[in-house]
Amino acid sequence: MCVFIYIAKAEFGQWCVVDSQIPDYVIQAALDWACRQGGVDCTQIQPNQPCFEPNTLKDHASFVFNSYYQIYKHRGAECYFNSAGILTQNDPNPFVNSSLISLINQDLEPSASDYLMV
Repeated sequence: MCVFIYIAKAEFGQWCVVDSQIPDYVIQAALDWACRQGGVDCTQIQPNQPCFEPNTLKDHASFVFNSYYQIYKHRGAECYFNSAGILTQNDPNPFVNSSLISLINQDLEPSASDYLMV
């Protein structure tokens, strides 16, 4: 998952991610729709952009599906994507979120403990 989008926790603890049981062609069609007609800025998942890695269809689609869902859920949008999306209460990237929140809450000046001693 892309670190960039997950800096802020999803409202009400819900994330829209790819249903791993769905065939790739359905996921690809849903991803294409979200990027073209769905109004999601998909430049973040292009090569040399912050959310390109990991470079898998499911990771890219989960990033886009969740972006769409977080932006439009207040207008009645759902996490469906022709059955390719599924809502989860589990943070898809809890380690990154807790690390980022910890860093955000710290002073910006590094301490001696921030460096690896060899």
